[in-house]
Amino acid sequence: MGCGADEHRADRPGGTRETAGGKEVEAAMRKVALLIETSNRYGRDLLYGVRDWTRETEQWAVRFTEQARLAPLPTWLGEWKGDGIIARVDSPAIAAALRRTGLPVVDVSAERDASEFPRVSVDNAEVARLAAAHFLGKGFRHFAYCGDTRFLWARQRGEEFRRVLQAAGLPCATKPGRRRREVRPGSDAEIREIAEWLRDLPRPLAVFACYDGRAQQVLEACQVRGWSVPDEVAVLGVDNDEVLCELVAPPLSSVQPNARRTGFEAAAMLSRMMRGERLATQTRYVEPVRVVERQSTDAVSVADARVAAALRFIREHVGDGIDVSDVLRAVPMSRTLLERKFQAALGHSPHRQIVRQRIARAKHLLAESEVSIGVVAELAGFNDASYLSVAFRRETGESPHTYRARHRTSRAE
Repeated sequence: MGCGADEHRADRPGGTRETAGGKEVEAAMRKVALLIETSNRYGRDLLYGVRDWTRETEQWAVRFTEQARLAPLPTWLGEWKGDGIIARVDSPAIAAALRRTGLPVVDVSAERDASEFPRVSVDNAEVARLAAAHFLGKGFRHFAYCGDTRFLWARQRGEEFRRVLQAAGLPCATKPGRRRREVRPGSDAEIREIAEWLRDLPRPLAVFACYDGRAQQVLEACQVRGWSVPDEVAVLGVDNDEVLCELVAPPLSSVQPNARRTGFEAAAMLSRMMRGERLATQTRYVEPVRVVERQSTDAVSVADARVAAALRFIREHVGDGIDVSDVLRAVPMSRTLLERKFQAALGHSPHRQIVRQRIARAKHLLAESEVSIGVVAELAGFNDASYLSVAFRRETGESPHTYRARHRTSRAE
């Protein structure tokens, strides 16, 4: 139940259909409920993704009301006569209520290990790997993860973040759960707890927070202690909630998940189910887009001043088609010495750093713009589209076209 479509709905294509007399008539528009919160950026982007799919493929009559994260199901659902549902199925109680509707359901939650319904969700492991790569590329050697033990997705991000760092031979401190029951989430007391936890950790310190709201608390804890961000403590969140990220001081860097693509994939999946196709109850994981860097991680934690200067030059000029000789002109020394210093500080060569930055920029442009592959190559610092394609396939295992098809978030308005 909940993974197929009723017989009387299976022959409704949602556009035109042919009658027995051979005439085409307009089919009834499918009715779809969207049980997704609007209180955060991730939820809103899920809704935009559904909107993108309906504009490109099939218009739906959508039933939707504003709601908060973890809110109970709306009261109207019990009497609603619809065709399918896309929902954040965050608990067994919500799952049971949705099963009782007898309708096709697609789950877009990351809160449970498994779902009774076909599911599309964020790739939490890849979110953590992006965060670790972001900090490692800046030369940090001391790390901490500030999660929230109440949530599975937060625990998964912390576990993978620690695993990546441990594989590199680096330690990672993890904030324990709240020590006192009277400490309410988001309270001043919780911020003081975070400050106490951070107090004895070595600095410069790179802190990965499980989502932007948690990262905001870390920034406040740094203010309580009088620590400079990002020079003493660099802070990275998740969701790229632009309002929050731009309001806090300093502006917050954040991993941008591809929630818009997640919503798009969920809509495509539900459409198949409403046409009668039975789908396996497996999860399709969608990779995040990139780290959106703002001031909270705009630091290079490398003791060698010349390596730090070289890293800044690469970051600022990678789109100009620079090579190692350009780096040496900006930060004069022998090539051999530069190679040795990069290897000691970062574990790879300056050429490798340039390639990583170029590929990161190309990924961003492919996912979030509609410019041609040739323009992507130019803006990412490659000589031409062919050179981009070769380098991109070598680094990612797929072509720029394939990557764009899997990850693109922008669509014509």
